[in-house]
Amino acid sequence: MNTGPRPARTAARAVAEALVLVGSGIYLLGARDEDAERGVYDCFSFAVRHCYGLPGHRPMFNRGWRADANFPGGASVVDDLNSNSAIEDAFHAAELFELVRDDPRPGDLLAYPTIHLSGHPEPWVGHVQICTGVNRVRQWDPARPKFSLLDVVECHGPDGRINAIRSTTGAVVDAHNVTWPKAQHRGYLLRVKP
Repeated sequence: MNTGPRPARTAARAVAEALVLVGSGIYLLGARDEDAERGVYDCFSFAVRHCYGLPGHRPMFNRGWRADANFPGGASVVDDLNSNSAIEDAFHAAELFELVRDDPRPGDLLAYPTIHLSGHPEPWVGHVQICTGVNRVRQWDPARPKFSLLDVVECHGPDGRINAIRSTTGAVVDAHNVTWPKAQHRGYLLRVKP
């Protein structure tokens, strides 16, 4: 099912946009699409909504699939784009995002979901980064990815951080996967479908 527009930018243009904004931006968790006009982003609104030009609200997105072994709670976010719905889409409908099963490319996304656990009042907030370089990758194993080999650009918090867009590596996703190894919690490499 097609629930809305395709990306406005190619992977190459998304990477170029990310790189030109390094050293700028203000972080605000939950930033909306229109906040980008003021240089305000969270990680997902920067890497996907802004760099790829995909609107954040997408009625009917990530609907129509049932809970399964990888996602026993079913869809955690519907009708909107964020790290959770992107990962879940890659596993189910693959309308906008697909799991990377070959070598990583610039423009791919490193994403892990927001995790809500009963008995914990605050969630562990998800994150997404856009891959900008793969020069350090010599041999990539999709079953055992080493995200630290990927150069990325991310917008990172906490709220109010100035110059929040930075170049780094995907090492934070490796660390996340050590702590959160279950399929519904771990980080993945995703590709935005044109």
